[in-house]
Formats: sequence, structure tokens, C-alpha cells
Amino acid sequence: MAMRRGDIEVFLSENVYMGLILSSVEVYKKECFGLLLGYRTPQKYIVEHAVPYQSAKRGHKWIELRSDKWKVIQEVLNNFPKLDMIGDFHSHTMYRDVKADVSLSEDDIIHMQPDELQIVIAVNENRRSMPWTSNPDHTISGTINGFYFKVAAYYFPTEENNDGKRDPQSLCMARIVCPFVVG
Repeated sequence: MAMRRGDIEVFLSENVYMGLILSSVEVYKKECFGLLLGYRTPQKYIVEHAVPYQSAKRGHKWIELRSDKWKVIQEVLNNFPKLDMIGDFHSHTMYRDVKADVSLSEDDIIHMQPDELQIVIAVNENRRSMPWTSNPDHTISGTINGFYFKVAAYYFPTEENNDGKRDPQSLCMARIVCPFVVG
């Protein structure tokens, strides 16, 4: 599927960046999953917290959330009115010789809501050291301790067609801005 490059930016602070990286390596070989908390302006998602979801069942290419725990989290989040749940994050990991990438699966796309942010972290083993960089495809990437990471962000614009369904062709990539690793 051809990916549209949107005009939206995603700002990741040092704490969010660390949360994404640590969550993905903690359960490496299985997927991580977590919530993104922050707020949105018309042209930017400001991610202030990346909170890993700890009680999920995990596999190499899947994650299953417990509905009872999800309900508790939603109820507790209502007590933090200055932050919104603006989306979620998850990882894709290398399996044997098959490299992970940041593309979304059909399931990932089906479960996205309009204006919800979804960040994907691809984690691959890599012996070469590479500095972190912003890439022309709106992602950021680099290495830490023998792992190569690539991070991408996706969203559906609020535009909906006449029957209220999202058009998968309208999925956009947001440009990641993370001054902590890419100046």
C-alpha cells in the first residue's frame, strides 16, 4: 500500500523515547504494547508519556490485551484531565533471519480510530553501530547495544467517507521529531 506523508509532526521527549526503547527491548522477540498520553494541536501530536501495558499476553507477531485491565486503565486515566490518551505504540521484532519493519499489519489498521496516533518500533539485531538520524520517510532510526531501531508514526485524518468508514488509503505517516536523539 502506498503511504501518504502527512503534514502532522509527532514530538517525542527524552522520557517518551526512553520508554519506547526500553519497552521494546524488555520483551524483545515478543511484541511490546503501550499507551501514548499527551495532547494534540492541529499540526502536531505532543507525546508526554509512553506507558507500557504490562499484563498483556505476548507473542512474536501478536499481543492480546485483557479487557478487565483495559477498563481499569481507562477509569484511572479519567483522573488525569490534562492528558489525553492520544494513541498507542507497539514493536515488531526480528525473527530468525527475517528483519522487522515499521509497516502496519491489517489488524493494526483495522483497530485504529480517526486522529489516533500509532507508533511502531522495529527492533533488529545489528552488530554495526549507527548514529540516530531522521530519515526521508519521516521515521527515525539508529542503534543501541547491538539493536537497530526504526520508529514510525501513523494516523488517520478525521476525514471519513459517506458511510462513516475509514479508507485504508487515507492512512498517513507523521514526521517524528525527537530532539533528544536527532538534533
